[in-house]
Amino acid sequence: MKELTRRVYEAIKLDPLASQQSLADRLQMSRESVAGHIMQLTRHGYILGKGYLLAEQHTFVVIGGANVDINGHSHKALQAYDSNPGTINQSPGGVGRNIAENLARLGEKVHLIAPIGEDQRGNWLIEQTRLCGVETLHILRHESLPTGSYLSINDEDGQLQAAIADMRIIDALDENKLKTKQAILQSAYRIIVDANLPSNTIDWLAQQTFDTNWIADAVSATKAPRLRPILSQLTLLKANQDEARAILACTETDPKKLAQDLLTTGVKSVLLSLGSQGVLYADSENCLQKNCHPSQPISDSGAGDALLAGFLSASQQNQKLDQALSFALACAAMTLESPFANNPELTIQNVTQWIASL
Repeated sequence: MKELTRRVYEAIKLDPLASQQSLADRLQMSRESVAGHIMQLTRHGYILGKGYLLAEQHTFVVIGGANVDINGHSHKALQAYDSNPGTINQSPGGVGRNIAENLARLGEKVHLIAPIGEDQRGNWLIEQTRLCGVETLHILRHESLPTGSYLSINDEDGQLQAAIADMRIIDALDENKLKTKQAILQSAYRIIVDANLPSNTIDWLAQQTFDTNWIADAVSATKAPRLRPILSQLTLLKANQDEARAILACTETDPKKLAQDLLTTGVKSVLLSLGSQGVLYADSENCLQKNCHPSQPISDSGAGDALLAGFLSASQQNQKLDQALSFALACAAMTLESPFANNPELTIQNVTQWIASL
């Protein structure tokens, strides 16, 4: 940043609502010169919008799906083609939104960019997301498509048996929509994308030159291959074994070999979920597997999202790799023990106490 531009930036920090003329008078510059520096600050992501909203340091921006989860949990062994006694819960969901909520609950600054319908369900979803600490200013409302919905059925052990996802609205999140969010994307410390995004949108993101750390969640074996164009730019890829095989178009069954093969695509580090066997982390210098913590699962919805958020939060806390993986697995376990895709009790203090109680 040039010296004059920095002076304007520092003046705005002291008085974000100041007019261009008052800034010019204070700095003994012309109003036109101040306007030019403000344009540069906006273009490079230091200023995010009207009123001189300043970019925050170490901010996460999550781009992905946001939907309403409707989860049915059978009380007894699930009987196909029949009505099963159980409980039904509605909660906020969507991979990108879930990651954002978990990060916010763990104390991180996070903005969500996601398409949501202009309907009552969408209003409820935005309010619930805002209440958990996520910045919802950059959510994109769609006037005709409904807010995304995810309907899941879990057995008596909390294992997913079937699901239907109405995520048509995610296809509306194209490059033209994201171009309106250039300032927040430019200012982001880390950008997290999920593979729910359309292939063309991921292609566009891969072509951008934002000075940021890219992170991706592979979401599912069907959608994971969409991430191929952006793999070489990723600081971290989170995937399970099926998703990794789909990305690599292979049948490899050795987790360590899978992780190493992902690294050869240009990914800097891999967080490979092994389900009930825990998690494996690999980068150019490390390859460490960590077993799951013991837990009493109620629902496995959102556990992978909590795993990624927990690992990122632990990294922000500068925890050692073994500790970071333990923290991430604890976030996943606490989510497994919740009927919701996001455990409302997820905080750094609670996770730390949960680990200490083992």
